[in-house]
Amino acid sequence: MRKLLLTSTALVTAASISSYAMADVSVTGGFEWRYTSISSNVAASDGTEFGSDNTLTISFTNKTDSGLTLTGVYDVDADDAGATSMDESYLQISGGFGTVSLGQNDAVNDSFGIGEHDLIDIDLDFSPAGSSIVTTAGEGGNTDDNKVAYTTPAMGGFKAGYSIADRGTAVQSTDSTAMGASYDMAIDGGSISFKYNKHTKDGAAAAETEASNYGVKLAMGAASVIVARGESTIGSGASQSDDREANGISVSYNMGGGLKVGASTVTASDAKDVASGVEEEYTANIAEVSYTIAPGLSANLTYLDFDYKAGGEGSSANDSGSKTAITIGASF
Repeated sequence: MRKLLLTSTALVTAASISSYAMADVSVTGGFEWRYTSISSNVAASDGTEFGSDNTLTISFTNKTDSGLTLTGVYDVDADDAGATSMDESYLQISGGFGTVSLGQNDAVNDSFGIGEHDLIDIDLDFSPAGSSIVTTAGEGGNTDDNKVAYTTPAMGGFKAGYSIADRGTAVQSTDSTAMGASYDMAIDGGSISFKYNKHTKDGAAAAETEASNYGVKLAMGAASVIVARGESTIGSGASQSDDREANGISVSYNMGGGLKVGASTVTASDAKDVASGVEEEYTANIAEVSYTIAPGLSANLTYLDFDYKAGGEGSSANDSGSKTAITIGASF
């Protein structure tokens, strides 16, 4: 009997190991090095610097006998050390019902967000010290707090999602929710996509935040265009400190041979930060040339010119100038 029990245990263990071995394991990485030059009217912001943005992602995927697809993802910011290096860590369950995500992952407004910066490969902006302005017309408020998220399957081009983040007993008054929807359709010679999302974070009257974003993307052959708008507030009622809006537009064109060009413009303002009739305002224009040197290796030249008016934002100062970045990136 003992021999039979040990044999049975060994068979069960072997079967378990075999089932785990059937999971697909993927290890990918993205490594980016950048040289940035800033020309600013504020001496503290003027100068040059080197920087890097490196990530490592490990994912496990398995399909159950019932048809569910299970995916476990661990994403690391390789530039950071210790606990701060963990960016995302979550379990995803997918099937005919849609997709459920459990853990530290983006809120659904990230999936349903759209902004003029989405057609620019290198995220380049300039946030003056002490400012409270937004710098894109895209989605706002997204974090990787622990959350539950659900996204429907595509239904005739329509998808929707909802997520809720529980920040724990110590900060339970700042839980957040997000929702979003999109509709994609093919048109003669291309496609068009509409997106809308909203994000809300609880808090005291002065800290409650709300952000919404919507826009449309048109793709025709080698050309793409995005028009987007974002709105956000901090505080509510008499305690409202910020009432921000931003409008952006961008274009990109794939010239072939690995060469792509893009351009964008955005204007943002805060109706609550006003002094002498002047609102806090940020305007930026971007031009970019991207070149694929070889599969997995790219180079980008990105140029931004900006103008910032502090308005009633007393902790900041007027500024204008430019920012240029040369970026070399590799993906594995």
